[in-house]
Amino acid sequence: MPDRINNSGSEFNVIGDVLETLRFRGSIFFSSELAAPWGMSLAQVGYPRFHVPLSGSFSIGTNDKDVIKVQDMEIIMLPNGTSHWIADQPGRELIPSERAGKACELGRPLFQQGQITNRLMCGLVNFDRDTSHPILDAFPQVLHFSKLNATDPIWMSAMLIDAEMRRAQDLGNPIVDRLTEAFFLQLLNRYVSENEETVGFLAALSDRRVHRALMLIHQELEFNWSLSLLSERVGMSRATLNRHFQDTVGVAPMTYVMNWRITKAYNLIKYSNATLDQIAESIGFMSARTLNKAFQRHYNYTPSELRQMQIRTETLS
Repeated sequence: MPDRINNSGSEFNVIGDVLETLRFRGSIFFSSELAAPWGMSLAQVGYPRFHVPLSGSFSIGTNDKDVIKVQDMEIIMLPNGTSHWIADQPGRELIPSERAGKACELGRPLFQQGQITNRLMCGLVNFDRDTSHPILDAFPQVLHFSKLNATDPIWMSAMLIDAEMRRAQDLGNPIVDRLTEAFFLQLLNRYVSENEETVGFLAALSDRRVHRALMLIHQELEFNWSLSLLSERVGMSRATLNRHFQDTVGVAPMTYVMNWRITKAYNLIKYSNATLDQIAESIGFMSARTLNKAFQRHYNYTPSELRQMQIRTETLS
């Protein structure tokens, strides 16, 4: 078994860098008291969702999973946005979650007839779909966090989100959104640190030397990396690093470097005012011309075309 790491340490946080670059943005889409019977269906989407029972238990099921009972002070997350249902118990009539969320926004929440049995908070984390990363394929369909208590930082974050929503009387205020993003990162870090049987990119984060290589790449992306230099910094032979990296991450180290540079370039071109020369220098391309060619080869459009598309989008919104 590879040496494992404590992902909550003070070292450079690779997951945080990935989430920020892919523009993961959190929000709460449903928060309400509920009287049984109640049930909601949630269609397949391309981004993570989570459900927090602030009081009372509920059941959740997916198309290919057994029903899970979620108790007080537990959290369910579906990292891949799998279609599912949630209800006070199996067999309930289900309504689309969009309808229930809209009713809450209009001040006419559903499921209010009778004795209140539950208080439920549901959130999501969207991201820029034109970017990608191996971390998106590394999680199981359902994560069940069941060993929480009132002093657990994750549960305290959930309480903080709830308190801020109650203070502002608004699901969509920016403080709630930022807290939701931090909450999502806490859940991912907890899963990585507590599960030995991870796969893909998460398995790489659990291998001390491969994780070290990833930290170096993410923290010093502007460096002129080669397999020889990276393996020397990590303390492995080139062949061993290449094998371990490819077995866990899914691509060779230098392929990962190039892919991450392109992803970083996309983020900076679309969301910053930096010149192409400045961007190229900051992420390890020899010149703006080199970056322009690599970017166009990857996306089939140029950096300037991406900026023009973003300007049109912002104008329309």
